[in-house]
Parts: sequence; structure tokens; C-alpha cells
Amino acid sequence: MRKELIILLLLCCIIVSGCSLLQQKKEPPRQEGDRLPQPPESELNLRETILYLPEENWQVLIPVRVYLPWEEGIAKATLRYCTEGNLPTAVAALGFQPLLPLDTNVLGISLHNGLARIDFSKDFLNYPRENERLVLNGLIYTLTEFASINAIELLVENQKAALPGDTATDNPFSREFGLNLEVSANVDDFAETERITLYFCYQAGERIFYVPVTRVVKKTEELLQTVAEELLAGPLSNMPLFSALPPAIKIHSVNSAEGKVSLHLAGDMMVKDQLAADCLRHQIALTFTELEGISTVELLVNGKEPAMNSEINFPSSFGRPKRWNLVE
Repeated sequence: MRKELIILLLLCCIIVSGCSLLQQKKEPPRQEGDRLPQPPESELNLRETILYLPEENWQVLIPVRVYLPWEEGIAKATLRYCTEGNLPTAVAALGFQPLLPLDTNVLGISLHNGLARIDFSKDFLNYPRENERLVLNGLIYTLTEFASINAIELLVENQKAALPGDTATDNPFSREFGLNLEVSANVDDFAETERITLYFCYQAGERIFYVPVTRVVKKTEELLQTVAEELLAGPLSNMPLFSALPPAIKIHSVNSAEGKVSLHLAGDMMVKDQLAADCLRHQIALTFTELEGISTVELLVNGKEPAMNSEINFPSSFGRPKRWNLVE
């Protein structure tokens, strides 16, 4: 029965619209129009853009931050860089996969009241049906990075089309259900659940990328405690992700005040080098700053700042990293 419930939930995340139950950080207001501010002088003719791309085995979507040449119709151009044969060279070298099939063309994009209607050529339909959820979520998240876009509607050759995986296209698609959806091990009844966003790590070559995972958990009044517990529980074992937090570490306490989360852990947390320290810090900061009103995190282990050697920089409190997952 649990398996059938999980499958039903995953299908609903694509087909149905609903209300988010978790009070996480709200999206900034969307403005009409597809023109964006010019990039700063130091990045003239380039725009920082986030592409949501599958890793090499098509199991999760990873936000990849790149600089793309500035041009009119930037949303259409962004989709071109997500197409097989046009993926930025540095991104392809790390094993990321193009979201859209070869020869896919965007015939047009229209925008009205935050809804972007994208008209694809028929080549768009040439993806394997088992990849459909990632293809759709990749499109949703990549396009809604633009401040003017809240949701998308798909057309093929200016017509509603049957998708390879049979997902209905009657209603617009939005971010409402989250990215890389999974279900906590202790959920057996979906009547009283909510969703939280956790960040785990993915290694591509020598690079570490941070991956948002939307996890369905039991509805709770102890949100900070639940987020901490699920973060320490780590990613699902069948996913190509890992956690920088040691599995033996335990939660002593977690609380918040004036925009800061104080996370107190107990156990042995040995950090071998600066990369491991950065992974630990970024994973925790990205996760907790997803919550409404949280901007910084303080981490204590066994009542003290984490034990680091003198060559490792680990601040006593830290916020969300800037330009994480950047590929240049």
C-alpha cells in the first residue's frame, strides 16, 4: 500500500495543482515583462543563469549556475542552452545531461500575467517516457528563475499534445510541489503531511554541487527539529547524492531567534580539509535558510565550535553561500 501511495503522490506533483503546507521562504513578487536588468559592467554581455539539468543517470535535477551571453529573448535562448548539442562545454564536461532532445526548437514564447506559454517543435517529444518527470520539472524550474514567470504552459506545433509519459497538459505547471520529490521513511499516511527542502551533495569530477530535495514528512509543529532530523537522515540510498554530515552525529538541540538558527550537535565530527568543511557549512546553510525568516546558522558540536585544524576556515556563524554551483 505504501508503494502505491508514493507513486500516486509523485504523479499528483506533475498533474495536479495544490496548496503548499510548509511556511518556507516565499518566492519574490513576479513582474510583468520578459526584459531583465542589464548585467553589471564587470560581466558585460553576460547574464548569470540557472539551468536545472539531470545528472548522467537521470535520477535527480541539479541547479547549475552559468554565465550566458546576453541577448534579446533571453528565456528562449536559455532553453536553447538546455538542448542536446548546445549544452555549455564546461557543463557537459562535468557529466550533466541536456534537458531537451536533439533538434528541439522553441517556436515561440508568449508571456501574460506570469504565465509563459512555450511552443516547441515536435522534436521536443523525442525524450524517453521514463524521463518525463525530470524534463517537465527542469523546464518549470529553469524558466521560473526569470522574475516575470510564475508558471508555464506547453504546446507542440501550437497544439496541445500527448506527452510520451502521458502527463496531462491541460493546466499550467508551477514550482508548487518542489524539486526532486521524495517521501520520508516514517510517512505512511499522506492525509497529514507537509514538504520541506533539504540540500545534499553531488560530486561531478572534482566539483561538489548542492542539490535541493523536497521531502514529504509528517505534519509537525516542531519544524526546526524535523528539518534537522531529516537532514541528518541523509538522502535516499538509491540516489546519487551524499551528505557531509557524519551518520553517527546526533541532535542535541535546535532553536531559532532573530533570524538565526542555533544547531547543537553531539558526537564525533572530524573534518579533514577545507572542502569537507565547506560542504558541511553550505549544506546546513542552504537547508535552514530555506525557512521563512532564517538568514544565518550557528553550529556547535558537543557544546563548542566544531574542532578544526588551524588551516581550515569555519566561521562561528554563517549564511547562505553566494553563487553556489557556479560553472565557469
